[in-house]
Amino acid sequence: MQLRDTELLLKVDEALSAIGPMLTATWPNLQSIHRQLMWCRAQISGEPSEPRQGPLTMGLIATREFDMWGDMPELAVLINRIQRAFE
Repeated sequence: MQLRDTELLLKVDEALSAIGPMLTATWPNLQSIHRQLMWCRAQISGEPSEPRQGPLTMGLIATREFDMWGDMPELAVLINRIQRAFE
């Protein structure tokens, strides 16, 4: 794993740790972010994963959920940075 990959993996793990306590079956948008972050994590670490299910949308969802309507703009920025790294 290259340094860039290591740094990106740390960012993905940071985002997963932040949203983990909030995961519920009644918050499908957060489940979508979690699923996309897990896909990103698998790509970096070489773990098996599902094929990508279309374009990444976690940045848009995070902006809406954590910045526009929520109180966690830093988390939205982090997730957007991760998404940009995969585009």
